[in-house]
Amino acid sequence: MEHQAFAQLLGNYGEFVGAIAVVITLAYLAVQIRQNTESVRLSSELALSQQTSDFAARMWANPEMLRIWDLAVTDPSSLSIDEIRQYRWVCADLFLVYEGQYQLYKRGHVAEDVWKGKADMMCGLLENPIVSEWWSARMAPLTDDFVHYIDSLPTSNGWKYQPISGISSPTNP
Repeated sequence: MEHQAFAQLLGNYGEFVGAIAVVITLAYLAVQIRQNTESVRLSSELALSQQTSDFAARMWANPEMLRIWDLAVTDPSSLSIDEIRQYRWVCADLFLVYEGQYQLYKRGHVAEDVWKGKADMMCGLLENPIVSEWWSARMAPLTDDFVHYIDSLPTSNGWKYQPISGISSPTNP
């Protein structure tokens, strides 16, 4: 009888230690998942910054495109048909970049405040008559989800695209 009680005691002790080990393992995994999630978010946000920087670098490398951008912002009616076409392609490029970024945001890989700046920029850009017409014509191969999202944004948020000519570049002080 004493042997059975001792075996039962050892069994109970083993179950208790096993339960504690499971709790510790779960806590460890929760910490690892949280750290991994934060790491993915930071990597995604860094990718967003790099994509935006790459776009700006392409713009700075093309003085003619900078001139067209400035005219599109300050006096869109002064652009020729060819310049409007070029401006639309640049905007299409930018919106395609934003669509990829939106997918990261939608999946929780980009913080709300980081994404808000991007959404504000798109709203500001859509206030330009050239971009607005382009958007309405659905001239870019964007997903329905992204299009519906953009269409649901407020039409004016106070943010406006500015001419780039007032900013000096490393090659154009």
